[in-house]
This record gives sequence, structure tokens and C-alpha cells, in this order.
Amino acid sequence: MNKKEITILICALFMMLSLGACGRVKEDEYTATQQESSMQVGETVDLEINADEDTVNMDSEIENDEDINTENSSSLNQQESSPQVVESVDEKMTSEELLDLFINGSIDAVNSTDMTLKFNIADFNIDSEGWDSYSIGERIDLDNDGENELIICGPYGGIYFDARDNNVYDFAMGDGNANVLSYTYYNGEIWIMYSNSMNEGYECYHMEKYEGADNLVAEMSFSAELVDANNPEAGMKYLLNGNEISYDEYAAFGSKIFAAEESTN
Repeated sequence: MNKKEITILICALFMMLSLGACGRVKEDEYTATQQESSMQVGETVDLEINADEDTVNMDSEIENDEDINTENSSSLNQQESSPQVVESVDEKMTSEELLDLFINGSIDAVNSTDMTLKFNIADFNIDSEGWDSYSIGERIDLDNDGENELIICGPYGGIYFDARDNNVYDFAMGDGNANVLSYTYYNGEIWIMYSNSMNEGYECYHMEKYEGADNLVAEMSFSAELVDANNPEAGMKYLLNGNEISYDEYAAFGSKIFAAEESTN
């Protein structure tokens, strides 16, 4: 082989090597491009998946918030529909406010001498048809203290209630035919009156004047009774505050009292 042929052979080998190296470079570049493209696609898919998950989470949170709001709204509605019973009144309230609370059943009234004894408005069968039913009466200053008391009309004159010291108390109460409750006006002031006329040949009336429901300031009594309970023929005697008076005096005084009397049956 001469020198020229050797030269040509060497050139051919060099070209083959160069082409192989170039092909490998292009193949590597192509592979890298594919990997880079795959990574971008993967990132895009991941972003879309994450976005979908975030949307689902937001929807779930909104639904949870709506459920919580619905539950809270339902709870509030249940609380509003439940009767509001007040065990005790802490803030200072007016007598009218206290009487309103008693009438709507929010608080009980208590006995003026034993606070363990209580009255609830539901106990009175308000406006029922029975003989023992009660009704809400008017509010009048029955104890001459400048504030109104509440009259619950009913059997034997019902019950009068007074509000003071942040409580409602029973003030006066009818108690059978021998103690029928009413009130009357005498000398410009209100007097509580108890009447007893259940026995034939006997009638008695007791009056009390207050200046505040816990402050009795005056009492009066007048009555008519047989001189001898065993002998109706013996006639009647008439008394005013324990002193015997004439029939005319008794009739005149009684007429004045009864003309101003207000029944609360």
C-alpha cells in the first residue's frame, strides 16, 4: 500500500469517528430535551392536580362552614323557641318590669313570709272556664306607696302581688267565704278589705291601710251580729272598731265603704 492510499484510509476512519461522535451528541441532546419536556409536563400535571385538590378542599371548607352556620342557626332558633325561665333577677328592675316578668312566666312570685313558697302564673289556670279560674286584673297602687300592685282576679277575690326589692311577693289573698278579698277607698286612700258574711245573722268587715306592702299603718273593723247567738229574737248589735254603735251609724258608715268598694272576684 503506497503512501497516498494510507492517507486516504486515515481520512476515512477520521470521518467515521467524527460522524459517530456527532450522532451521540445529538442523541444525548435529544434525550435531555425529552427528559426536560417530560419534567415540564409532570410539573404541569402536578400543578393541575394540586389546583384541583385545593379547589376540593375549598369546597369542603365552604360546605363545612355552611353546615356549622346551619347548626348554629338551628341552635339559636331552638334557644329562641324555648321558654326563657329566669331563676333570679340580678340587675335592679322597676316594679312594672318585675310584674311583666311574672305575668309572662319568666319569674315566680314568692310568699312574703316564706320565700320557699312560690307562685307561678301557670298555676292560676288563667281565663279557663272553671269556677276556680283566674284572670289578669288591673294594676293599682293598693299600698299607697306610689307604685302599682298587680291584681290577679279569682275565687274569693283572688290575689294581689307587690314588686319590691327585685322580687314579686304576694301582698293580699282571699281565703274562702270567711275571708273574701276586695279593696275600697276611704278618706282618699286605698284600703284592703276582707269580708265575712258566710253565717246567717253575722257579717264582719276588716280593713287595712298600708304605706308600702310591708308597712301596715292602720286597721278598721265593723260588724253586725246577734246579741245572743242562741236567740235570734234578741236582736242585733253593731260594732265599729270594737265599740258598739247604733244601726243608723253602722248603715251610714257601711254605705260609704261599700259604695267605693271594688270587687276582684
